[in-house]
Amino acid sequence: MGPHTTASNQHLQQLLDAVQTGLLHCDQTYRAVFANQTAAAILGRLPKPSTGQSCHQLLFGSDAPCDGCPASQGGAEPKRHSLSLNRPEGDIYLRVFCHPWQDHFLLTLHDVTQEITLLRQSHLDRKEFQAKNILLERRRRLNAEEQEFLAQLMDSLPDAMLTVAANFSVQRKNSAVAALLAGQQHSHCYAIFGHSQPCPGCPAAAGFAKADGYKRSQALGGRVFTEIFSVAPNGQGGLLIFRDITRQVDLIGQIRLHQEEIARKNKLLSLLVDFGTFLQTGSDVQEVVDYFFDTVLPNLHRGAVALFVQDLRAGNLWLAQHRHMAAEEFTALARSCLDRGAPTQKADEGIAEGVLPWRQSRQVPLVGAKGQRVGLVLFEGEMGEEELGFLRLVTEPLGAYFQNQLLYRQLEEKANTDALTGLFNRGYLTVALEEERQKFERYGIHHAVVVGDINGLKRLNDRYGHECGDRLIVAVAAALQQSLRTTDVAARTGGDEFVILLTNTTDEEAVHFVGRLLHEVLAALTIPLPDGSEFPVTVSVGSAGSDRHPVASLLAEADRRMYAAKEAFYQTMGGRR
Repeated sequence: MGPHTTASNQHLQQLLDAVQTGLLHCDQTYRAVFANQTAAAILGRLPKPSTGQSCHQLLFGSDAPCDGCPASQGGAEPKRHSLSLNRPEGDIYLRVFCHPWQDHFLLTLHDVTQEITLLRQSHLDRKEFQAKNILLERRRRLNAEEQEFLAQLMDSLPDAMLTVAANFSVQRKNSAVAALLAGQQHSHCYAIFGHSQPCPGCPAAAGFAKADGYKRSQALGGRVFTEIFSVAPNGQGGLLIFRDITRQVDLIGQIRLHQEEIARKNKLLSLLVDFGTFLQTGSDVQEVVDYFFDTVLPNLHRGAVALFVQDLRAGNLWLAQHRHMAAEEFTALARSCLDRGAPTQKADEGIAEGVLPWRQSRQVPLVGAKGQRVGLVLFEGEMGEEELGFLRLVTEPLGAYFQNQLLYRQLEEKANTDALTGLFNRGYLTVALEEERQKFERYGIHHAVVVGDINGLKRLNDRYGHECGDRLIVAVAAALQQSLRTTDVAARTGGDEFVILLTNTTDEEAVHFVGRLLHEVLAALTIPLPDGSEFPVTVSVGSAGSDRHPVASLLAEADRRMYAAKEAFYQTMGGRR
């Protein structure tokens, strides 16, 4: 090859080196004949590859041709092939065009490493984005499932539960809250309790962190709850749990009431024992009455109360006392007890409801050992069976006590009885007259006295003896006794003198009584005499009533009328006495 040819080759080489595409010229044995600068840079063999090295040695360091080598496939058309070269500084990706030329072939090397890297990076970015989307979707789904699970978990709890923000706004509530509020909607927890701002004394006012674990009682909808405060896991807001403790509170209340009831009953039983002891040791009747009113009753009953104890003498009251009643009310009750029609013996009878001053009341009889009524206690207001039972535990021994006292007085009365006639004597009459005077002054109940004197007693004694005279006195006494009511009193005040006390009687009614006594009882009365004859029983009688005469002068007025009647009787008998 001449100098000109060499220069041309050098010029061609320079021209090929200037091409930015890698060019590798190989012969039919794959040996490299020429490589420009770009190809050498790609192959990493600068400045030029060694002559005699094959393309597969240059590219892959392999002694055998590459599998699927386009140069080995023949044909005139260029063939494209993609290669990747492993280099220490990083992989190189080539797009290789194999151009057959005579017995040689030309490899065009295009470095697409950057494009491939970008594509791979884009693919990786897309894959990463897809993966992130998948993860986000999964996280969203898991979060939704978690939220649903939490909601179901909250709804399955028996306690009402609220999650609230730091400003007390309600964020979530379980079904127990919805049932508790009966469908009411509240934007803030304090609105549940009817407040327009945080509840007074709210432990979370300074933040739920300070209120964590705090408990307090709240009343809502007629039920009682323990409100439990907890701080939220993120420290923002908190959790409120309302635990229904109504049953426990009710149970504690019932236990407390039961204990109080036991203590109260123990106190009452002790009171009853003390009262029974007092009845056995107390000798003064007024002290017993005061103890009953002022010590016993305040523990058993609240309200007004009145006590009446009948006297041995029917129609008269031995005791009449009260507490917390107006004087006029008590007077009306006492007068009702003293009226002629008032019950005096039957234990189940009481004062007519119309007389009682209270809208509701209870009458408890004081009953003696043999079942007879000796008195009556009247209580203001209605009372239950338990209260009534305790009161009867008190009134039963009280009734027995009064009966015993009346028996003592009955023994005393026997000393005031006339031995011959069985009528009362002057001493008893004096007491009875004083009692009637007090009844007249207190209650306005009138009474009258009848004075009688037997006619002809002296003449009978002188002629037939005192035995016949005594028989005449007994006959008159029996006639008088049969003419009286149970409330009246007949007394023998002298040898042939009698005085009758008519209770609840006016002057006119006393006159009628005298008329019946003379014309219906004594008119046909006689006593037998030793000679077989009959002696007519006659009595001179006079009367006076408190409605027409002063009480202090009733006996004197009746006595005056009696002497007038006796004078008239003896005048008709020719002056014989």
